[in-house]
Amino acid sequence: MYLLEKIIDKCERSSNDWRRGACGGRTMRIEQSDYDRCGKKKLVDEIVELEKMGYITIKRWEIRGSDVDTVAYRVEDLPRFYELLNELAAADGRKRRWAKQEKSDYFVTMLEEELDNGNLPGWIRAYYEDLMSQFKKGKFPLEEETLKMYFACFRGISELDKRKEPMYKRVFSKRYLKNSKRFENEAEDHVVRTAKRYWTELSEEMDSKTVLAQMLIEDYSSELAVKGPLKIEVEKLQPDGEKICIDMGQFIYGGVLNSAMLKNSRILPEQPDIRRVVTIENKANFVSASYNSTTLYIFSHGYFSPGEREFLIRLREVLDKGQDMEYFHSGDLDYGGVKIYEYIKNRIFPQLKPFQMDAATFDRYIEYAEAEEPSKLEKLKNVHVPELSGTIRRILDTGLVIEQESFLISQKENIEE
Repeated sequence: MYLLEKIIDKCERSSNDWRRGACGGRTMRIEQSDYDRCGKKKLVDEIVELEKMGYITIKRWEIRGSDVDTVAYRVEDLPRFYELLNELAAADGRKRRWAKQEKSDYFVTMLEEELDNGNLPGWIRAYYEDLMSQFKKGKFPLEEETLKMYFACFRGISELDKRKEPMYKRVFSKRYLKNSKRFENEAEDHVVRTAKRYWTELSEEMDSKTVLAQMLIEDYSSELAVKGPLKIEVEKLQPDGEKICIDMGQFIYGGVLNSAMLKNSRILPEQPDIRRVVTIENKANFVSASYNSTTLYIFSHGYFSPGEREFLIRLREVLDKGQDMEYFHSGDLDYGGVKIYEYIKNRIFPQLKPFQMDAATFDRYIEYAEAEEPSKLEKLKNVHVPELSGTIRRILDTGLVIEQESFLISQKENIEE
Protein backbone atom coordinates (compact mmCIF):
# COMPACT_ATOMS: atom_id res chain seq x y z
CA MET A 1 0.00 0.00 0.00
CA TYR A 2 1.43 3.33 -1.09
CA LEU A 3 0.52 5.46 1.94
CA LEU A 4 1.40 2.73 4.42
CA GLU A 5 4.90 2.44 2.97
CA LYS A 6 5.28 6.21 2.86
CA ILE A 7 4.43 6.48 6.58
CA ILE A 8 6.91 3.70 7.41
CA ASP A 9 9.60 5.39 5.29
CA LYS A 10 9.04 8.66 7.15
CA CYS A 11 9.31 6.95 10.53
CA GLU A 12 12.49 5.15 9.51
CA ARG A 13 14.09 8.38 8.31
CA SER A 14 13.48 9.89 11.73
CA SER A 15 16.18 9.53 14.38
CA ASN A 16 13.66 8.23 16.95
CA ASP A 17 10.23 7.36 15.51
CA TRP A 18 11.36 3.87 14.43
CA ARG A 19 12.66 2.98 17.88
CA ARG A 20 10.91 0.68 20.30
CA GLY A 21 8.78 2.68 22.72
CA ALA A 22 8.48 5.78 20.52
CA CYS A 23 5.07 7.46 20.68
CA GLY A 24 3.22 10.59 19.66
CA GLY A 25 1.02 11.92 16.91
CA ARG A 26 2.33 12.85 13.47
CA THR A 27 0.79 14.35 10.34
CA MET A 28 1.58 13.89 6.66
CA ARG A 29 0.65 16.10 3.73
CA ILE A 30 -0.59 14.37 0.61
CA GLU A 31 1.15 16.04 -2.32
CA GLN A 32 0.22 16.14 -5.97
CA SER A 33 3.30 14.03 -6.64
CA ASP A 34 1.73 11.27 -4.48
CA TYR A 35 -1.42 11.29 -6.60
CA ASP A 36 0.71 11.27 -9.76
CA ARG A 37 2.70 8.24 -8.61
CA CYS A 38 -0.15 6.20 -7.15
CA GLY A 39 -3.22 7.43 -9.03
CA LYS A 40 -5.72 9.75 -7.32
CA LYS A 41 -8.66 7.34 -6.97
CA LYS A 42 -6.47 4.47 -5.86
CA LEU A 43 -4.73 6.58 -3.22
CA VAL A 44 -7.93 8.15 -1.89
CA ASP A 45 -9.54 4.70 -1.66
CA GLU A 46 -6.50 3.46 0.30
CA ILE A 47 -6.64 6.44 2.67
CA VAL A 48 -10.33 5.93 3.34
CA GLU A 49 -9.82 2.20 3.92
CA LEU A 50 -6.93 2.80 6.34
CA GLU A 51 -9.07 5.24 8.31
CA LYS A 52 -11.90 2.72 8.58
CA MET A 53 -9.40 0.16 9.88
CA GLY A 54 -8.22 2.59 12.53
CA TYR A 55 -4.69 3.07 11.24
CA ILE A 56 -4.91 6.77 10.32
CA THR A 57 -7.20 9.77 10.59
CA ILE A 58 -8.04 12.12 7.73
CA LYS A 59 -7.32 15.54 9.21
CA ARG A 60 -8.31 17.67 6.22
CA TRP A 61 -9.99 17.19 2.86
CA GLU A 62 -9.11 19.54 0.01
CA ILE A 63 -12.22 18.33 -1.75
CA ARG A 64 -14.26 15.94 0.36
CA GLY A 65 -14.46 12.50 -1.16
CA SER A 66 -11.87 13.10 -3.87
CA ASP A 67 -8.84 15.07 -2.66
CA VAL A 68 -7.18 14.49 0.75
CA ASP A 69 -4.85 17.20 2.05
CA THR A 70 -3.55 15.87 5.39
CA VAL A 71 -3.64 12.62 7.34
CA ALA A 72 -2.60 11.85 10.93
CA TYR A 73 -1.15 8.71 12.52
CA ARG A 74 0.37 7.56 15.82
CA VAL A 75 4.02 6.52 16.03
CA GLU A 76 3.19 3.77 18.50
CA ASP A 77 1.12 2.14 15.74
CA LEU A 78 4.26 1.54 13.62
CA PRO A 79 4.38 -2.22 14.51
CA ARG A 80 0.79 -2.50 13.23
CA PHE A 81 1.80 -0.78 9.98
CA TYR A 82 4.56 -3.33 9.43
CA GLU A 83 2.22 -6.18 10.28
CA LEU A 84 -0.46 -5.05 7.81
CA LEU A 85 2.07 -4.33 5.07
CA ASN A 86 3.64 -7.79 5.48
CA GLU A 87 0.23 -9.51 5.45
CA LEU A 88 -0.49 -7.85 2.11
CA ALA A 89 3.01 -8.70 0.84
CA ALA A 90 2.57 -12.36 1.78
CA ALA A 91 -0.78 -12.49 -0.03
CA ASP A 92 0.86 -11.06 -3.17
CA GLY A 93 3.98 -13.21 -2.90
CA ARG A 94 6.20 -10.22 -2.23
CA LYS A 95 9.15 -10.00 0.15
CA ARG A 96 8.49 -9.23 3.80
CA ARG A 97 9.60 -5.78 5.03
CA TRP A 98 12.04 -5.91 7.92
CA ALA A 99 11.20 -3.46 10.73
CA LYS A 100 14.10 -1.11 11.34
CA GLN A 101 14.15 -1.80 15.09
CA GLU A 102 14.10 -5.53 14.41
CA LYS A 103 16.96 -5.18 11.92
CA SER A 104 18.95 -3.07 14.38
CA ASP A 105 18.46 -5.64 17.15
CA TYR A 106 19.51 -8.47 14.86
CA PHE A 107 22.76 -6.82 13.75
CA VAL A 108 23.61 -5.72 17.29
CA THR A 109 23.14 -9.30 18.52
CA MET A 110 25.46 -10.57 15.77
CA LEU A 111 28.14 -8.11 16.85
CA GLU A 112 27.72 -8.94 20.54
CA GLU A 113 28.36 -12.59 19.74
CA GLU A 114 31.56 -11.69 17.88
CA LEU A 115 32.70 -9.40 20.69
CA ASP A 116 32.38 -12.30 23.13
CA ASN A 117 35.49 -13.74 21.47
CA GLY A 118 38.21 -12.95 24.00
CA ASN A 119 40.97 -13.40 21.42
CA LEU A 120 40.05 -10.41 19.28
CA PRO A 121 42.95 -8.02 18.65
CA GLY A 122 42.21 -4.54 19.95
CA TRP A 123 41.82 -2.97 16.50
CA ILE A 124 39.16 -5.49 15.44
CA ARG A 125 37.32 -4.94 18.72
CA ALA A 126 37.43 -1.17 18.15
CA TYR A 127 35.98 -1.64 14.66
CA TYR A 128 33.16 -3.84 15.96
CA GLU A 129 32.29 -1.35 18.69
CA ASP A 130 32.13 1.45 16.13
CA LEU A 131 29.99 -0.71 13.85
CA MET A 132 27.66 -1.55 16.74
CA SER A 133 27.18 2.14 17.44
CA GLN A 134 26.07 2.64 13.84
CA PHE A 135 23.61 -0.26 13.99
CA LYS A 136 22.11 1.07 17.22
CA LYS A 137 21.51 4.37 15.43
CA GLY A 138 19.70 2.56 12.64
CA LYS A 139 22.52 2.89 10.12
CA PHE A 140 23.39 -0.22 8.15
CA PRO A 141 26.65 0.20 6.20
CA LEU A 142 26.81 -3.54 5.47
CA GLU A 143 24.31 -6.16 4.40
CA GLU A 144 23.93 -9.33 6.44
CA GLU A 145 25.78 -11.73 4.14
CA THR A 146 28.63 -9.29 3.59
CA LEU A 147 28.97 -8.77 7.34
CA LYS A 148 29.06 -12.52 7.94
CA MET A 149 31.86 -12.84 5.38
CA TYR A 150 33.88 -10.13 7.14
CA PHE A 151 33.24 -11.82 10.50
CA ALA A 152 34.77 -15.01 9.12
CA CYS A 153 37.83 -13.08 7.93
CA PHE A 154 38.35 -11.31 11.25
CA ARG A 155 37.95 -14.59 13.16
CA GLY A 156 40.69 -16.03 10.97
CA ILE A 157 42.94 -13.02 11.53
CA SER A 158 42.37 -13.35 15.29
CA GLU A 159 43.42 -17.00 15.16
CA LEU A 160 46.58 -16.17 13.22
CA ASP A 161 47.39 -13.46 15.73
CA LYS A 162 46.99 -15.89 18.62
CA ARG A 163 49.11 -18.62 17.02
CA LYS A 164 51.66 -16.21 15.50
CA GLU A 165 51.71 -18.41 12.43
CA PRO A 166 51.61 -16.86 8.91
CA MET A 167 49.29 -18.31 6.29
CA TYR A 168 49.24 -17.91 2.53
CA LYS A 169 46.40 -15.69 1.33
CA ARG A 170 44.80 -18.33 -0.87
CA VAL A 171 44.96 -20.89 1.95
CA PHE A 172 43.46 -18.34 4.37
CA SER A 173 40.61 -17.72 1.93
CA LYS A 174 39.95 -21.43 1.43
CA ARG A 175 39.97 -22.14 5.15
CA TYR A 176 37.79 -19.30 6.34
CA LEU A 177 35.69 -18.45 3.26
CA LYS A 178 35.56 -21.91 1.63
CA ASN A 179 36.94 -20.52 -1.63
CA SER A 180 40.59 -19.79 -2.40
CA LYS A 181 39.92 -16.52 -4.26
CA ARG A 182 36.97 -15.06 -2.38
CA PHE A 183 39.07 -13.15 0.16
CA GLU A 184 41.08 -11.48 -2.57
CA ASN A 185 38.04 -10.71 -4.72
CA GLU A 186 35.47 -9.69 -2.09
CA ALA A 187 36.98 -9.01 1.32
CA GLU A 188 40.60 -7.94 1.07
CA ASP A 189 40.00 -4.25 0.33
CA HIS A 190 37.60 -3.87 3.25
CA VAL A 191 39.89 -5.71 5.66
CA VAL A 192 42.88 -3.56 4.66
CA ARG A 193 40.91 -0.29 4.92
CA THR A 194 39.57 -1.31 8.32
CA ALA A 195 43.01 -2.24 9.63
CA LYS A 196 44.55 1.03 8.45
CA ARG A 197 41.78 2.97 10.19
CA TYR A 198 41.69 1.16 13.54
CA TRP A 199 45.15 -0.43 13.98
CA THR A 200 47.35 2.35 15.28
CA GLU A 201 50.56 0.42 14.59
CA LEU A 202 49.97 0.62 10.84
CA SER A 203 50.98 3.57 8.67
CA GLU A 204 48.69 5.11 6.09
CA GLU A 205 51.21 4.69 3.27
CA MET A 206 51.48 0.89 3.72
CA ASP A 207 50.20 -0.96 0.67
CA SER A 208 47.75 -3.86 0.87
CA LYS A 209 50.47 -6.51 0.75
CA THR A 210 52.32 -4.91 3.67
CA VAL A 211 49.15 -4.50 5.74
CA LEU A 212 48.17 -8.13 5.19
CA ALA A 213 51.67 -9.24 6.11
CA GLN A 214 51.25 -7.52 9.49
CA MET A 215 48.17 -9.74 9.96
CA LEU A 216 50.28 -12.78 8.99
CA ILE A 217 48.42 -13.19 5.69
CA GLU A 218 51.04 -13.61 2.98
CA ASP A 219 51.01 -13.72 -0.81
CA TYR A 220 54.01 -15.99 -0.56
CA SER A 221 56.61 -16.93 2.01
CA SER A 222 58.46 -14.03 3.63
CA GLU A 223 62.00 -13.72 2.37
CA LEU A 224 64.61 -11.70 4.21
CA ALA A 225 67.63 -10.84 2.07
CA VAL A 226 70.88 -10.35 3.98
CA LYS A 227 74.47 -9.68 2.98
CA GLY A 228 77.24 -10.05 5.50
CA PRO A 229 78.93 -12.32 8.11
CA LEU A 230 75.89 -13.68 9.90
CA LYS A 231 75.91 -17.17 11.42
CA ILE A 232 72.75 -19.11 12.18
CA GLU A 233 71.99 -22.63 13.30
CA VAL A 234 69.16 -24.83 12.06
CA GLU A 235 68.08 -28.35 12.81
CA LYS A 236 67.92 -30.87 10.01
CA LEU A 237 64.63 -32.53 9.32
CA GLN A 238 63.91 -35.82 11.07
CA PRO A 239 64.92 -38.56 11.60
CA ASP A 240 68.44 -37.50 12.65
CA GLY A 241 67.66 -33.98 13.89
CA GLU A 242 71.31 -32.96 13.50
CA LYS A 243 72.03 -29.25 13.93
CA ILE A 244 74.00 -27.48 11.24
CA CYS A 245 75.63 -24.07 11.14
CA ILE A 246 75.07 -21.80 8.15
CA ASP A 247 77.53 -18.99 7.53
CA MET A 248 75.72 -16.36 5.44
CA GLY A 249 79.07 -14.63 4.99
CA GLN A 250 79.91 -17.23 2.37
CA PHE A 251 77.24 -15.68 0.15
CA ILE A 252 79.19 -12.54 -0.63
CA TYR A 253 76.50 -11.27 -3.00
CA GLY A 254 73.74 -11.85 -0.47
CA GLY A 255 71.42 -14.67 0.50
CA VAL A 256 67.76 -15.13 1.33
CA LEU A 257 66.09 -16.60 4.42
CA ASN A 258 62.50 -17.71 3.86
CA SER A 259 59.79 -17.63 6.54
CA ALA A 260 60.52 -21.19 7.71
CA MET A 261 64.21 -20.37 8.16
CA LEU A 262 63.37 -17.16 10.00
CA LYS A 263 61.17 -19.04 12.42
CA ASN A 264 63.25 -22.18 12.97
CA SER A 265 66.80 -20.86 12.90
CA ARG A 266 68.77 -19.86 15.96
CA ILE A 267 71.08 -16.88 15.78
CA LEU A 268 74.37 -18.13 17.18
CA PRO A 269 75.56 -16.25 20.26
CA GLU A 270 79.09 -16.12 18.88
CA GLN A 271 79.06 -13.98 15.76
CA PRO A 272 81.87 -12.76 13.50
CA ASP A 273 83.10 -9.22 13.95
CA ILE A 274 79.82 -7.54 13.03
CA ARG A 275 80.03 -3.90 14.04
CA ARG A 276 77.09 -2.38 12.27
CA VAL A 277 73.76 -3.33 10.75
CA VAL A 278 72.41 -1.35 7.80
CA THR A 279 68.84 -1.80 6.62
CA ILE A 280 68.29 -0.67 3.02
CA GLU A 281 64.86 0.17 1.63
CA ASN A 282 65.39 -0.49 -2.08
CA LYS A 283 66.65 -3.67 -3.75
CA ALA A 284 69.02 -2.03 -6.24
CA ASN A 285 70.89 -0.26 -3.45
CA PHE A 286 71.04 -3.44 -1.38
CA VAL A 287 72.46 -5.45 -4.28
CA SER A 288 74.95 -2.67 -5.10
CA ALA A 289 76.35 -2.51 -1.58
CA SER A 290 79.78 -4.15 -1.55
CA TYR A 291 80.40 -6.98 0.86
CA ASN A 292 81.97 -5.80 4.10
CA SER A 293 83.28 -8.21 6.72
CA THR A 294 82.09 -6.01 9.59
CA THR A 295 78.73 -4.90 8.19
CA LEU A 296 75.47 -6.79 7.90
CA TYR A 297 73.20 -5.36 5.20
CA ILE A 298 69.49 -6.18 5.30
CA PHE A 299 67.00 -5.46 2.53
CA SER A 300 63.91 -4.00 4.19
CA HIS A 301 61.69 -3.89 1.04
CA GLY A 302 59.61 -1.31 2.93
CA TYR A 303 58.06 -2.52 6.18
CA PHE A 304 59.25 -5.75 7.73
CA SER A 305 56.67 -8.50 8.29
CA PRO A 306 56.03 -9.79 11.85
CA GLY A 307 58.21 -12.85 11.22
CA GLU A 308 61.06 -10.74 9.87
CA ARG A 309 60.64 -8.29 12.72
CA GLU A 310 60.86 -11.06 15.33
CA PHE A 311 64.02 -12.43 13.70
CA LEU A 312 65.66 -9.00 13.66
CA ILE A 313 64.80 -8.37 17.30
CA ARG A 314 66.46 -11.68 18.20
CA LEU A 315 69.44 -10.64 16.11
CA ARG A 316 69.69 -7.32 17.93
CA GLU A 317 69.54 -9.05 21.31
CA VAL A 318 72.46 -11.30 20.35
CA LEU A 319 74.58 -8.56 18.80
CA ASP A 320 74.03 -6.11 21.66
CA LYS A 321 75.58 -8.61 24.10
CA GLY A 322 78.91 -8.30 22.30
CA GLN A 323 80.82 -5.20 21.22
CA ASP A 324 79.25 -1.79 20.75
CA MET A 325 76.91 -1.93 17.77
CA GLU A 326 75.68 0.69 15.35
CA TYR A 327 72.39 0.46 13.49
CA PHE A 328 71.61 2.47 10.37
CA HIS A 329 68.82 2.76 7.83
CA SER A 330 69.09 4.09 4.30
CA GLY A 331 65.93 4.82 2.37
CA ASP A 332 64.08 7.17 0.03
CA LEU A 333 64.10 10.85 0.92
CA ASP A 334 60.33 11.15 0.96
CA TYR A 335 57.34 10.69 3.27
CA GLY A 336 57.37 6.89 2.87
CA GLY A 337 61.10 6.68 3.56
CA VAL A 338 60.77 8.77 6.72
CA LYS A 339 57.89 6.62 7.98
CA ILE A 340 59.77 3.38 7.29
CA TYR A 341 62.77 4.72 9.20
CA GLU A 342 60.46 5.68 12.10
CA TYR A 343 58.85 2.23 12.04
CA ILE A 344 62.20 0.36 12.20
CA LYS A 345 63.46 2.56 15.01
CA ASN A 346 60.27 2.22 17.06
CA ARG A 347 59.73 -1.47 16.48
CA ILE A 348 63.13 -3.12 15.93
CA PHE A 349 66.34 -1.10 16.43
CA PRO A 350 65.91 1.65 19.07
CA GLN A 351 69.46 2.92 18.45
CA LEU A 352 68.81 3.39 14.73
CA LYS A 353 70.45 6.30 12.92
CA PRO A 354 69.86 7.56 9.36
CA PHE A 355 72.43 6.88 6.66
CA GLN A 356 72.42 8.97 3.47
CA MET A 357 69.16 10.52 4.61
CA ASP A 358 70.43 13.94 5.71
CA ALA A 359 69.89 17.38 4.16
CA ALA A 360 73.37 17.34 2.60
CA THR A 361 72.55 14.11 0.72
CA PHE A 362 69.25 15.66 -0.40
CA ASP A 363 71.07 18.67 -1.85
CA ARG A 364 73.75 16.48 -3.44
CA TYR A 365 71.18 14.52 -5.48
CA ILE A 366 68.55 17.24 -5.95
CA GLU A 367 69.00 17.12 -9.73
CA TYR A 368 67.22 13.73 -9.61
CA ALA A 369 64.36 14.98 -7.42
CA GLU A 370 60.70 14.70 -8.36
CA ALA A 371 57.63 16.61 -7.20
CA GLU A 372 55.88 15.07 -4.18
CA GLU A 373 52.11 14.66 -3.90
CA PRO A 374 50.58 17.58 -1.94
CA SER A 375 48.71 15.17 0.33
CA LYS A 376 51.97 13.50 1.37
CA LEU A 377 53.61 16.86 2.03
CA GLU A 378 50.72 17.68 4.36
CA LYS A 379 51.20 14.39 6.19
CA LEU A 380 54.94 14.99 6.46
CA LYS A 381 54.28 18.23 8.36
CA ASN A 382 52.96 16.12 11.23
CA VAL A 383 55.93 13.71 11.36
CA HIS A 384 58.48 14.40 14.09
CA VAL A 385 61.77 12.51 13.77
CA PRO A 386 64.48 14.78 15.21
CA GLU A 387 67.40 13.18 13.38
CA LEU A 388 65.58 13.63 10.05
CA SER A 389 64.31 17.15 10.71
CA GLY A 390 66.75 18.73 8.25
CA THR A 391 65.69 16.44 5.44
CA ILE A 392 62.01 16.89 6.25
CA ARG A 393 62.49 20.67 6.14
CA ARG A 394 64.17 20.48 2.71
CA ILE A 395 61.36 18.31 1.35
CA LEU A 396 58.70 20.70 2.65
CA ASP A 397 60.57 23.78 1.42
CA THR A 398 61.14 22.43 -2.10
CA GLY A 399 58.13 20.14 -2.51
CA LEU A 400 60.58 17.62 -3.95
CA VAL A 401 61.57 14.05 -3.02
CA ILE A 402 64.46 11.80 -4.02
CA GLU A 403 64.35 8.05 -4.58
CA GLN A 404 67.24 6.09 -3.09
CA GLU A 405 68.14 4.59 -6.48
CA SER A 406 69.37 8.08 -7.48
CA PHE A 407 72.44 7.46 -5.34
CA LEU A 408 73.57 4.77 -7.77
CA ILE A 409 73.60 7.11 -10.77
CA SER A 410 76.43 9.22 -9.43
CA GLN A 411 79.68 7.78 -8.24
CA LYS A 412 80.21 10.57 -5.71
CA GLU A 413 79.11 8.38 -2.84
CA ASN A 414 78.31 4.71 -2.44
CA ILE A 415 76.58 3.01 0.42
CA GLU A 416 79.59 0.95 1.39
CA GLU A 417 81.80 4.00 2.10
